Amino acid sequence: MNSIIKSFYEENKIPGILLKQKLLKFEKNEDVASEFAYWIEKKAYKTDGAVCIEGYTAKKLSEESQYLDGEGAFMMLIELRENPKKALEQIAMGFKRK
Repeated sequence: MNSIIKSFYEENKIPGILLKQKLLKFEKNEDVASEFAYWIEKKAYKTDGAVCIEGYTAKKLSEESQYLDGEGAFMMLIELRENPKKALEQIAMGFKRK
């Protein structure tokens, strides 16, 4: 369990059941959790050695959508790993350009 992540969610008053779900996802994805903890502490995305899933890093996701800044980018990385087809469809729908 990453205490930095848990404290982040508690400080942001995430409800109990949602808190447990999010923490469980990070427990199953330790590399993403480590990078999220880095983001919490530094308020910056890693550039060297960043976790890359399906061609996306947290930084790239945050640059492509205002809705995926910070915690959302890391949760999307987990979604890309656990449900790549669904996540890629969500990204494609949210990133449409005319």
